[in-house]
Amino acid sequence: MRARLAIGVLLGFLGSSCASLDFEPTDAGRGTFKSRAVAFTFLGQDFPQSAILLARANASDSGLPAMEVESEFIFPYFWKLDFVLDVLSVRYASISGSYGPAEKPMSAPASTGSTPGS
Repeated sequence: MRARLAIGVLLGFLGSSCASLDFEPTDAGRGTFKSRAVAFTFLGQDFPQSAILLARANASDSGLPAMEVESEFIFPYFWKLDFVLDVLSVRYASISGSYGPAEKPMSAPASTGSTPGS
């Protein structure tokens, strides 16, 4: 009876996920962010969803303007042998990038003289 309870509690912890989001503003409207997430995989099903999707959704839910992901990291990642991790694994994912309005393009200096074709 206690073994079943212990297994149930363990599976409950493994089935949950956690995520975090950090911001570092550089000025009033711009800054950098880092989002991390952990997910559990059992028999090809990610709980609650894949770690990288959790990290991206967490960053997106912040509602900051013009977020741009500059780097992603997933651990463990076995490339072509990744199917091995689909049996039973815990995955960690991290994304980082910047947010804020895009840089304003520099305007061309006003030219003096005639326009072409005149």
